Amino acid sequence: MKKRYFFILILILTQFTFAQPANDDCSSAALITVTNTATNFTFDINTALVNNQTICSSTEDFADVWYEFSMPYDGNIHVDGSLFWNGFALYDSCGGAEIDCGSSSTLFTNLLSGNTYFLRIYRTAATASNTTYQNFSIKAFPTATNDDCTSSTNIAISTASTTVNFEIGGASINNEIGCNGTTAFDYVDIWYDFNMPVNGNVYIDAGINWNNIALYDTCAGTEIQCGSSNELITGLTAGTNYKLRIFRTTPNVNKTYLSFNITAYEEATNEDCISSENITVSTTIATINFDIAGASINNEIGCSGTTTQDYTDIWYDFTMPVNGNLFINGAINWNNFALYDACGGTEIQCGAANELIENLTSGTNYKLRVFRTLARTPENGYRSFTIQAFENATNDNCVSSENINVSTTEATINFDIAGASINNEVGCSGTTPSDYTDIWYDFTMPVNGNLFVNGAINWNNFALYDACGGTEIQCGATNELIENLTSGTNYKLRVFRTLPRTTENGYRSFTIQAFEIINNDDCTSAENITVTNTPTTVNFGIAGASINNEVGCSGTTAEDYADIWYDFTMPIDGYIVIDGSLSWNNFSLYDACSGNELGCFSSQGNIAGLTSGTTYKLRVFRTLALANNDGYKSFTIHSTETLSTNNTALEDNIHVYPNPADAILNIASSKNQTISSISLFNILGKKVLTTKAETMDISSYPSGIYLLKIATEKGEVTKKIVIQ
Repeated sequence: MKKRYFFILILILTQFTFAQPANDDCSSAALITVTNTATNFTFDINTALVNNQTICSSTEDFADVWYEFSMPYDGNIHVDGSLFWNGFALYDSCGGAEIDCGSSSTLFTNLLSGNTYFLRIYRTAATASNTTYQNFSIKAFPTATNDDCTSSTNIAISTASTTVNFEIGGASINNEIGCNGTTAFDYVDIWYDFNMPVNGNVYIDAGINWNNIALYDTCAGTEIQCGSSNELITGLTAGTNYKLRIFRTTPNVNKTYLSFNITAYEEATNEDCISSENITVSTTIATINFDIAGASINNEIGCSGTTTQDYTDIWYDFTMPVNGNLFINGAINWNNFALYDACGGTEIQCGAANELIENLTSGTNYKLRVFRTLARTPENGYRSFTIQAFENATNDNCVSSENINVSTTEATINFDIAGASINNEVGCSGTTPSDYTDIWYDFTMPVNGNLFVNGAINWNNFALYDACGGTEIQCGATNELIENLTSGTNYKLRVFRTLPRTTENGYRSFTIQAFEIINNDDCTSAENITVTNTPTTVNFGIAGASINNEVGCSGTTAEDYADIWYDFTMPIDGYIVIDGSLSWNNFSLYDACSGNELGCFSSQGNIAGLTSGTTYKLRVFRTLALANNDGYKSFTIHSTETLSTNNTALEDNIHVYPNPADAILNIASSKNQTISSISLFNILGKKVLTTKAETMDISSYPSGIYLLKIATEKGEVTKKIVIQ
């Protein structure tokens, strides 16, 4: 009895483990709903029976599962099984005729609305046990109404881009050629027709290479042009009706990119040199808008010496207004430019994006070719260029340098460098040659001392020489502080830019200023000042000081500093208190030249333990970057026996908020002290506001660091604020 139960149990488990799928034959087909949206289904073919049978004209061992559906409308069904292992066969009934078959991706055509169909999914015995890719998607397509040329859909096209959405899955499958001269293949196609609105070209962009495009003059007429993805078709006639075929191979029938854009372009009237469009060129920049997609396509060279390819081009001519240079800026390398002296004449210069063309002659007519590759012709962006003439720079070399007046007051020199010659040469000594433009100035140094030249941006480079062809004294970009120049000596200043920066309109000026040698430039020549218990203001100049690479405060890293020196005799035992307002101003105190550093700080501070009657050395120093700045060139100094708590208390009792601020700044006193005045100073030391109001509108002031001086009946407080 136990053996019988064991046998029954084994039999049940075996049947459960190897149970066939419920839809293993047509009579038990799984019912599914098919719509015009792709629906995914998962199947199990691993446990289906393997039978030797004929499917899709092949007789071998197959496993299969079945599905049944009702066709929602007249049209086609697309089944996608992703992989060639998955085969599909469609029947009108169980045991009925095989309508069609295929593998991986199959389109079944000419199905009837309301009819029931049976879909067989099969695999060979070799792949039936593979557990992957056991799914498929299915989608219905209504019959395409524009499935042949005679039933083409009319579309209205214009010189504005029109988007046409399409569904090609409902078209019939035909074994035919795609483009003339190609091999026949199974294609689906749909048809459109349009009336050309202008004489010219039409551009059709279908986005991807599985969308193919062919244009005909009539149904069964001449193929005008054929290709994939996008086509620019030239030489069409206004008022003429054309036939457009959109086609795909059957494996691509259900892929994305189910639309195309179509645009007509009127024939370019300036598409050759002899019909060039005249434009006016002046020393003011002008913008020329163009449309190149209406031009003819020619297989020709672009710039001399290059390989021929398909280009479109349009032509302009202009008369040069001055002797000098011409700058053309097309912004992007799609836009190419070539300049000629005449139609069929010599190419003067050619390139992409932008070109600076030298040595053109006033009153001469020149021919300008604007061209694009065929692939870039229909691009809607960057369909303009700017053009500007620049008169020859009269100070284009050292011997014709322009004399400028340099003094101890800052002067601004405006310049135009785009009219200068382009030379392949070094910039600063020791650098690699590059294409530069340069202009030259000369000046006589008014004092013994330093010279500061500020070009504001690193496009502007400066080199100073002792003579034409002489020694380079100093060279660099943006700004330069040049030391130890001699009064009465004439110097040569070269201002230069790289070729790409030559035509930049911004920052076409520099400032120049001389600074007389500072007498108290070192400790041994320190200037004596008198210190008392009352704060004394000391004004100083530092831009004429020598630049030394040295430490600032002891223990810091060496860098370039300018410094000046003072000495004073301490009137009492106690403290020295110094206020330099801003961190630009640094102070260090020594007991002697080359002696011990007694204290060092920036902005403001104090040093204790000083002895009455002793002489001390005070170094005031700035970094090189701030040495020439005219702001805050003063400090106060006084002695005291003990540090007063009044200033500290006052500092703590005055509150400024918010800080940083961008609109409103508030000043408040926690001890109800009366504020008598408030002054706001910018970073250059210029007073920009005076008020008694404890709420200030600062929204109109440029962003930066400011000093706020607040006066009360108990003293004055300085606060640093940041305006955002």
